[in-house]
Amino acid sequence: MEKRNHFTENFSKKADSELQDILTSENHITEAKQAATWELEKRKLQPISKFTDKKTPLPEKPRYRMPKEEKQLFKWRMLVTGIAIIGIGIYFNYETLLITDSSLKTLTGQVEYSKTFIEQVSSRSRYGTISYSNKATLEIKLFEHPKPFRIYENIGQSRIHEQYNRITGLLTKRKTITLLTPDKPVKYGPEFFELNVNGKTEISIESLKSKNYFSFSLLVFFGAGLIYLSTRTDWAERIRGIIRE
Repeated sequence: MEKRNHFTENFSKKADSELQDILTSENHITEAKQAATWELEKRKLQPISKFTDKKTPLPEKPRYRMPKEEKQLFKWRMLVTGIAIIGIGIYFNYETLLITDSSLKTLTGQVEYSKTFIEQVSSRSRYGTISYSNKATLEIKLFEHPKPFRIYENIGQSRIHEQYNRITGLLTKRKTITLLTPDKPVKYGPEFFELNVNGKTEISIESLKSKNYFSFSLLVFFGAGLIYLSTRTDWAERIRGIIRE
């Protein structure tokens, strides 16, 4: 079917050069240029500037840019938070990580009692939300010493600690055991680092320290990640740009 519009009949009488002029002119409307294109194609001539009825693409939306003051505030928050997390990891773990066999003393005595108990602990995030988890504690009291010795471990949402329960079952009254304890109390660490029952090591210094190494490494990794992010704002700009769309 022949392509036509209301300019077609008039343009069919025009010369080739006139039709080419219409295509390159800014004084003719879209329908006129379309009719000129069809007529030239009908004459099997190549238009100098062939008209195509395409929609003009929308300009790209400019990317969101954080204001300079907001960018500086973001950097400082990430930097301070990262350093604080690493500092927390060091503060709560350095004593335990520095403990060696030579810094421990050996205590031998008879068990007065031993028990394992679970208690709920809470922590508050920087956004004010509170999360809960369970902490298992193994407590051992010797007749020869006035205060009990404790070790503990966070067990998440679990309500039992199989190792602690098993050891509690072993430590019957008057059972002779050997503990390795620090000369000076560790403020945020265990009160003993090794437990020997009947010549067998039930809890070793390596196992206790490995748990601290893991938590310490996790905090250092997370803190270092925040410090790295403090040097970059592009990801924050992208996220905030998406939210604002």
